[in-house]
Amino acid sequence: MQVRNNYGPIQYENRIRTMSHKKFKKYVLKLSREIEKYTAENNIRIDYVVPILRTGAIPAVYIANELNLIKFSPIQVKKIKQDGKYDHIVLLNSLKDLDNEKEYNLLVVEGTYSSGNTANTSISEIKKTLPKAKILFACVCARGEENLPKDVEKNFYGFSLQREKLFVYPWELKEQKETHPDQKIENIFY
Repeated sequence: MQVRNNYGPIQYENRIRTMSHKKFKKYVLKLSREIEKYTAENNIRIDYVVPILRTGAIPAVYIANELNLIKFSPIQVKKIKQDGKYDHIVLLNSLKDLDNEKEYNLLVVEGTYSSGNTANTSISEIKKTLPKAKILFACVCARGEENLPKDVEKNFYGFSLQREKLFVYPWELKEQKETHPDQKIENIFY
């Protein structure tokens, strides 16, 4: 399994680790406390939690529960590979139903920020939809915190991990890391 970046192919380790629920919760609590502190110090009230589906859904629910946030507006961007090339398609943008003249404070949540393509496509779509919104971005795992989105109000991450290190979240299966039904082109458009 290899992914290309600007420096050539990444050589992934063979071992895939499973993150325990206890560790996952530890990172989500860390994120929640940092977000809570930042919003309190800057007098920010989060209007909507915006999970990037699929991997941001579960962390977003945990964070929202910790911060007593109740409004969700998910976005889904799907990375597809056709003819050897990757592209991103916006499948869902529930923010389109909101008033685009209002200055919302959004908490965008992703599971793992690796190449950044999905998150950056999502953030770009959000900015087109709600140009006056302030965006806070949170992810459980950052594959190089220096690569986190630059055009957001603030970034938060639970932990940083080298891109070549492999893991799955407690709700994922190691056996489906590269073969999950979500990876099949016929399951993109439902």
